[in-house]
Amino acid sequence: MPCIAIVSPCGGTGRSTLTASLATLAARSGVWGLAVECDPQNLLALHFGAERAPSDGLASRAAHGQVWNTAALAASDGTLVLPFGAMEAPALVDWERRLIVEPDWLCARLQTLARPADGWTFIDTPRAPSVLARQAVRAADAVLLVLRADGASMALLEAALAMLADKPILAVVNAFDPSRVLHTDVIAILYERLGERLSPYPVHRDEAIPESFARRMSPQDHSTHSQVIHDLHGLLRWIQGQCRAMKEPRTGSNVV
Repeated sequence: MPCIAIVSPCGGTGRSTLTASLATLAARSGVWGLAVECDPQNLLALHFGAERAPSDGLASRAAHGQVWNTAALAASDGTLVLPFGAMEAPALVDWERRLIVEPDWLCARLQTLARPADGWTFIDTPRAPSVLARQAVRAADAVLLVLRADGASMALLEAALAMLADKPILAVVNAFDPSRVLHTDVIAILYERLGERLSPYPVHRDEAIPESFARRMSPQDHSTHSQVIHDLHGLLRWIQGQCRAMKEPRTGSNVV
């Protein structure tokens, strides 16, 4: 079962929205979908209709030695979300210190979950580099690098690729506006640098995304036929195809 960490070196790229949307689309396509929050902002559950950020979650329970997997919530469509949980700043500092010593803590915990072989797990992360983002990357089979078509993403791209070099990297441009020359120019440069690792489905900028979040609705329910929903469906199919290709044995290669 593939596990994908949603990572970005920039803030405000839409990692949580993509995590929730991909997990939701996976579940609605008939496969098991889990969204795991590895971000102390603790807002992921709001993308699934929660009225407030949950106090219980993966980190908040585990930090107190409590059973953490029962903190998972189920959306009406069957999507599962495991929140981070509320933590005060001192407790969060102590928690991150523990994770530095145990770099595979999240990986070990996710391996204990009874997950179907054909299911999908998507991990939301804070901006990288960070202790929590590294936990997510080490737990994942592959990384989805979320970029914007702007100067910040371009400036931080090489450092991000170097940081993630030990995992298969996929990439997507979020909030793409084809009417802006800068956006089309940046995407062309990213294709030159990333090649087939860059999704052919950039996710277009669409007011349906912030509107659906404000209304505590899934974008798929709020604006079913919008361009952004088409993009998200294409992105999920592309990720699934790329992960299948990663598992296929390579032929015609010479072993030296």
